Amino acid sequence: MRRIESYKVLSEVYFKDRHAHLVLKELDLSSEDQAFVSALVYTTLQHSLYLDYQFEDFVDAKLPEAVKLIIKMGCAQIFKMDKIPDYAVVNESVDLAKRVKQHRYSGVVNAVLKRVIERGERPLEGNPLEQASIEYSMPLWILKLLSKQYDQAFAIGYAQYCQTIRPSYVRFNTLKPIAEIDDELFGTLNGHPIAKAPLFKSPVLREGYVLIQDINSQEVVKRMDLMENMRVLDCCCGPGTKTSQIAAMMNNTGHIDGVELYASRAQATEELMERANVHNASIHTSDVLDFTSETLYDRILVDAPCSGLGVISHKHDLRYHIKPSDLDDLVVLQKAMLAHVAPMVAVDGILVYSTCTLNKKENERQVADFLANHENYICLEAETMDPLQTQGDGFYIAKLKRTC
Repeated sequence: MRRIESYKVLSEVYFKDRHAHLVLKELDLSSEDQAFVSALVYTTLQHSLYLDYQFEDFVDAKLPEAVKLIIKMGCAQIFKMDKIPDYAVVNESVDLAKRVKQHRYSGVVNAVLKRVIERGERPLEGNPLEQASIEYSMPLWILKLLSKQYDQAFAIGYAQYCQTIRPSYVRFNTLKPIAEIDDELFGTLNGHPIAKAPLFKSPVLREGYVLIQDINSQEVVKRMDLMENMRVLDCCCGPGTKTSQIAAMMNNTGHIDGVELYASRAQATEELMERANVHNASIHTSDVLDFTSETLYDRILVDAPCSGLGVISHKHDLRYHIKPSDLDDLVVLQKAMLAHVAPMVAVDGILVYSTCTLNKKENERQVADFLANHENYICLEAETMDPLQTQGDGFYIAKLKRTC
């Protein structure tokens, strides 16, 4: 049962380009079964390329993808999950093949997994980037891009970083303060609060007293130089984490217009505003490019749609969804958004542009292009938040000021 559910989730991710966390939310399982399914799904995704490498030389390239997925799941249990005997993995995988209507290939699954077990871990081959791509399951094109824009050491270091267990950071909600914080729920890293395991089952998170927010994501709103009673536009605001931070930094004064294209994310933002005690925000379900305002804003945040190469460490399936061709389309969209909102900033107002990617075409080069086409703006500061140094996500933040 648990492996069938795992197979169904992974099929949605690999074959229909859905996101694993969304598919997992749809399951109705016991807590024990949910834990196993989640572990198998995320282990398979996190090590996907490595797992393919362990068996691909034993199978025909024309083998149905559904059968390859069954074998990959078996390899995940053999190489990356403890306490599951090899014989049990083989038997369960053969049974899974039969249960998902791949009876004719059950013998292939049995034979391939036995050969994988007999050989053990397959030695890596190729140049350093090719080996890192396999070992850390990072698509080679991403490693080449990062190696070219930064250097090979950073590219490999980041790939390794994305396979580690990272801390979860929280932000205390000053609009809904807690009189006493249970020390058992929180630790610190570099002076920043991090959530410990019990928090995820605690009402302090569920009721909006604290919010899960990456250490570098929190820096974005801090760069807006917010003051009370400002008028703020938050573009692409869903699911509302930064919107609530803006409200907190203005002490619920002034007004925030949050714009979100997708209705589900807009609804999630509205629900978070209620939970977090935010009273100064209006959420609009709209394309940013269609949104207009008769009055100017003191601050605008464009937390732009991007390739997400900076958040792969906790969104393991993202690396397999994004394609090189997607990057150019995103650059065009980002440019259009910046050009659309630029006239809405008041003179001496601030426009903050941020992404959660490490791709310089979406970051430094995007901002350079904007400044070249908008002589009434200057860049006050710009920074790439290095995940290897900060132990957070990879973010880019540029603070731009309208001068006239």
